[in-house]
Order: sequence, then C-alpha cells, then structure tokens
Amino acid sequence: NCLIALTHFCEDHGPSVVLCMQVMQQLPSSSRQLLEVAPTPPSPARAEETLLTQQQPPPASVCFPVVACPSCRSMPPNILAMHTEDASAGVHLVSSQHPTWPSQLYSRLRQACLRVHSCEVCPTSAMYFGDPVNGHVMGSPFQLDDAKARGLTSQYAVVVMSTDSRMLLQAWPWLVAQIGRISGALKQMATAQFQAEQLRQGSAKATRINGSSWLRMRRSDNPARSLAQLTGDPAVFKRLHLWFSWMLRGWQREEIRVGRPTEDELVEELQMMAADQDCLLDSEDSEDEGTRTVVPTPTAPTVCKPAGGNAVVSIVFHSLRHIRQRLKRVPVTNLIDRSVSVLDPDSPQLSLHRQPHIFLLLLYHLVTGNQIVFRTNLPALAASFFKLMRQILPHNCVQEVLNSSVYEEPYRCNFLGLAWEAVIPDIVLTDPVSHPMLVLECRADLRSLAAESFASVDDLAVSCATNCPVPSSAYNSLLGLPGLIDELDKLLDSQQLPDEALDLLVTNVKEDWLNRARQFFTCCYVQGAQQQQLSNAQVSELLDSLGCSRNDELVLKFWTRGLAATSRREIQGLGGKVGSR
Repeated sequence: NCLIALTHFCEDHGPSVVLCMQVMQQLPSSSRQLLEVAPTPPSPARAEETLLTQQQPPPASVCFPVVACPSCRSMPPNILAMHTEDASAGVHLVSSQHPTWPSQLYSRLRQACLRVHSCEVCPTSAMYFGDPVNGHVMGSPFQLDDAKARGLTSQYAVVVMSTDSRMLLQAWPWLVAQIGRISGALKQMATAQFQAEQLRQGSAKATRINGSSWLRMRRSDNPARSLAQLTGDPAVFKRLHLWFSWMLRGWQREEIRVGRPTEDELVEELQMMAADQDCLLDSEDSEDEGTRTVVPTPTAPTVCKPAGGNAVVSIVFHSLRHIRQRLKRVPVTNLIDRSVSVLDPDSPQLSLHRQPHIFLLLLYHLVTGNQIVFRTNLPALAASFFKLMRQILPHNCVQEVLNSSVYEEPYRCNFLGLAWEAVIPDIVLTDPVSHPMLVLECRADLRSLAAESFASVDDLAVSCATNCPVPSSAYNSLLGLPGLIDELDKLLDSQQLPDEALDLLVTNVKEDWLNRARQFFTCCYVQGAQQQQLSNAQVSELLDSLGCSRNDELVLKFWTRGLAATSRREIQGLGGKVGSR
C-alpha cells in the first residue's frame, strides 16, 4: 500500500520517473531463474541485493518500457530491477524503472510526478496532495548542481505514495527527516562533482554569459546526463535502492502515534530530555516531577529469609481485578476511633448493592488525590499494590515513597509504603481536613509463611481505616461519587474481559478524564486571564458540557496536575492571547 520513487524533470521529455521501489509478497517463480547475485555495498539494510537480468525473456509481471534517455533511466540496458529480500518480514523490496504491480500504479505515479514538477508549489521541504481514488502523495523536490543543464541545476524529487492517508501523514516528520538525509547526500555528491568540473573547464556561468551567444538551455549536441554522472558515483542507484528499502522497512515498523501524544508521553519525553542534558531539577521545584521513589524496591517477587526458617517467595498483587477481589470483604474502621465501623460489607442496607464498597472508597481517595498508606512488613506487597494503582492515575499525579521507616506528609507523597514499625502521628490521624487518608495494614507472620509451601494474599489478614469516610448513601445511589469511579469499577467487575483488554480500557478511561481535566483547566485559566471568575452557574454549565457533575469537580482539579509542562505552556499562551484582546 506504499511506494517510494525518485522523479526527474527532463529537459527533453518533461517529468519522468527514474526509480521506483515497491514491497512485494513474493516474486514470480519464472523470474527466480533470472536472478544474478551481485556484491552488496555497505548499507543500513544489511540484506542480500540481487539484480534481475535479461538473460531470458522476462515475465510479464516485470516487463518495463525501454527508456533511452540517460537522465530518465536508472537501470543499465541489461538490468530490469534490483531486489532485496527482507526475511524477517517475509517480503521482497523491488526497485525498477516503473511500478511492477498493480498496473494502475503506473498512471498514478506518472500523474503524481507531473504534479510535483509542474503545478504544485512547495514552500517548505515537502508537499502533500491526493485523494482516495488516485492515492495520497508526499513530494519533496530538490535541485542538483549540473554544469550542462539549463540554469546550472537539474530538478529531482523524492515521491512517497500511499493508499492510507493516515499512515502517510502520521509518519510525516519521520519521512521528511529521512528524505532530507537522502537529498542532502545527493546534493553533496553533485556539488563536489560540479566544483571539480568548474576547476577543469572554468566557470560555466561566465562562459554562458560572456560567450558568443547566451544559451538559455542545454545545447542539443550535449546529451542529457544521468544521476550517476551528476554525482560522480556509478553505484548511486544501488545506494538509492538500499536507502529506499531501509526507509520502507523503517516506515512499516516505525511506532507511529495516533493523533496528539498523551500527557504521560509528553511527561516522559520531557524527563528523557532533561536526563540527556543532565539538568534534572529538584522534584519540589519541577512541574513534571512525576513518580518519585525514595527507596527503590524490586517489582519482581523477592525472597525473604527469616531467622531459623526456610526461604519464602514474597506475596504480591497481580492485577487491579485481584486487588478489588481481595478487598471486597474487608471492613473499614475510623482512624480516630478504631472501634467505630465506617463501612461493614455485611451490613443489610448495603448487601444488595453489586459493588464492593471498600474498593469504591479506595478509588475515591485515589482519584481525588488523598494520601493512601500501605503499612506492612512485606515491602514487595506494598510495591505491587502501588504499581497497579499507578495505572489509574496520570504520571504527574503520582508521588511515591516506598518502604519508608517514617511517616511522610501528603505534600511529599500520595502513595506511601510504610514499614510496620513506623508510626503515624496522632495529629495527622485526627486531622481529616489537612490530612485525608486511607490506611491499609497487613502484618504477616514470616516464620509461619516460611514453613508453608505456598502462600497467597488471600491468606493474609488485611485491615482498612480512614479519617475521611464517604456517606453510605453515596454508595447506594452513586450520586455522591465521581463518575470516574463508577466507570472504573464497572470495567473491573466484568469477568469476560481478559487482562490485556482490561488494561487498554482502563488506559482509555484515564485518557478520557485527563482530556476533560485539560479542557476544564483551559476554560478556568482563560477566564482568569480576563480577570473574571466563573460563577457557580457557569461552573455547573462547564461541567455539564464535559459530561461531568459537581461530584467530579474535585477529580478534575486534582487531575490538572497530570498535565505536562508542554500542555501548560500551550494553555498559558492561549490565555495570554485572549487576555490581550
């Protein structure tokens, strides 16, 4: 569904196709007898190059019209095509004078060549045109120095055709960069050849202007020159074959983003750029501080060796669905008074509801930015728990401290893995306004676990407590909970979805709500740039336009932290333009 071609504006014949490369699933069986192995020059392709010769009458699928003009011809008289086999992909890359298959490609490529060299204007390095019937075309014209051509330059272009416009446009930056490298190499070789001819024969421009007659075009007694003569490289078409084959394979295998990069991808790119420049800022001063792990812990199961016992594999959570299933029957108590039950899964007034209320409470604290503490003597268990919880939140909304021996404030982390010996201060437990939190606790007997041949999370006693409960009526009606919680819980409640599909759907939900947070932040910032505040009615209308309610406002405000610095600068620039009007 794609091909790459080199085209040329010939002074005698007009726009013409010089070289064309296609991807073919297999060559005709009759043509295999005509293959003669030729030495392969060094190239990025690192594949076997073969030449299709005319020792016998060629098959119909590879018959090409004979081109006599040197500037319009790429193959020698006894060569039909160049062929490279990509064994890993099971395809053949064939370079020929014209497209070999299907037959309508010849007219389409000729039409594209005519438009690139005549009516289309290219103010930048590349142009685009096309339609679903004739295909979509990207053309990149360039000039090569030619002492015997009109204007002392010859016109060439690299043309890329595809039946899929999205595939072509999404790979635009990558294709433009690779074509620029190819045209740059050809220009460099042609310039060197041009300067060598100038030294031998004198200035061609001065000769034409100061001569007996000023020639407006190439003399008829000077035959047109091929690309090999312009560049001084007899193997230039072999090089083009290898360049094009590398481009086609790279184009097919290139990981192409669909649409705008996600906020998490932007954050990761900024962090990689900062790491490359060795100028990472302190996490407290950086906009994109992201996940911060004070004490790194392994994600794979580790081995504990208690004194006097056998080694036992550390217990971990395996998926979000596993966490939901395990916490389904765990009661929730009040952090201030552990004797007071906040949620009882066996309560009659809640037993008819289909959803595990402890997991809803966990999701509520998670998506609103409250601190979640996991206090345990199994560090790998807490690490696996927070690793799975990170899948729900944007990258910049996660601040993580694992296996800490002391309590950390919420402004430093919203994911806190505490050692069992650590103590949470009473002033924190009794302050639900400044320190809203959910605490999970699990203390395992390592000696008894070491004596068992197999241990599971289901065999451990897990407790939960919070100082910021949600009213029971909210769980029954879901009117008091953000809509994001209901979407996530319905996905995890479906038993038909495999884990791979579930991960993709959770990512889609996260990106959907992150986009809503971006739009919410944009409207609020632009309104603030105009020195105006949104009224309650306007906020309600804005939330309604985003498909949200007042219960979702806290989620959207917290998720605006997930916006990358690049997105924030774009929004701030938009606010500055609006404010200056």
